[in-house]
Amino acid sequence: MVYHQKDSLGQNFIKYRGLVSELIAEADISETDTVIEIGPGKGIITQALIKTANKVVAIEKDKLLVAELIKKFEGVKNLEIVEGDILTTSLPDSEYKIFSNIPFSITSEIMAHVLQSKVLPTSMYLIMQQETAEKFSGARCESLSSVLTKPFFEVKILGEIDRTNFTQKPQVHIMFTSFKRREHPFIKEEDKKLFRDFVSYGFTKWQPTVMESYKKVMTFDQIKNIKKMLKIGEVKPSELSFDKWLLLFKTWDKIANVKQRKEVTR
Repeated sequence: MVYHQKDSLGQNFIKYRGLVSELIAEADISETDTVIEIGPGKGIITQALIKTANKVVAIEKDKLLVAELIKKFEGVKNLEIVEGDILTTSLPDSEYKIFSNIPFSITSEIMAHVLQSKVLPTSMYLIMQQETAEKFSGARCESLSSVLTKPFFEVKILGEIDRTNFTQKPQVHIMFTSFKRREHPFIKEEDKKLFRDFVSYGFTKWQPTVMESYKKVMTFDQIKNIKKMLKIGEVKPSELSFDKWLLLFKTWDKIANVKQRKEVTR
């Protein structure tokens, strides 16, 4: 289903128009939508998106590809081609969606950029490596990425894209993954940064258990009481369910003093 050709930026390109049509048919893209495409390459997805969406903004870093795109889509009124790095490009401050075969090597960085944007996309449809898709969906176990994403998006792996449809068969499995923005996020806007810092703190301290990771930002009694109240056993951060992560943060947020908060956010 997918064309695999690496350009100088390490991106993977789709080859077959039929595949693109199938994937777009699975997405909730309509004639009223503004759609961001990250790394359009030679424009095979772009070609289909401009027939489906109200407006398409294609963001491409490679100057040579930008020149090809401009030539190929000359006169197309509902397409804006932006030469730039998605990681330093501001996303729209009004409603939009994302549909993209994103560069696999910077998937995590792109997702972090999206999550920290002023306005989150109403939905995203991304082609990504299986390992990455499972990391964001928490399919096997929770990860830093899944815990930071799930308060704001419902994440689903829609299916595998057959590797035999790549012109150069990749060594990894490829998944088509959807991210639907929650109508009512589990974390308030004003708490987003603190939540991100708190969860990142727990995942990066590399202690034997999740609660031991927080021994500098919780007292012994606080840890003891929280473990009992939330029924948190001797588990690693990845073994703690997403629901328990939410409860852990919200409970800590109520009891943490200024010093403890500074320790988490520094």
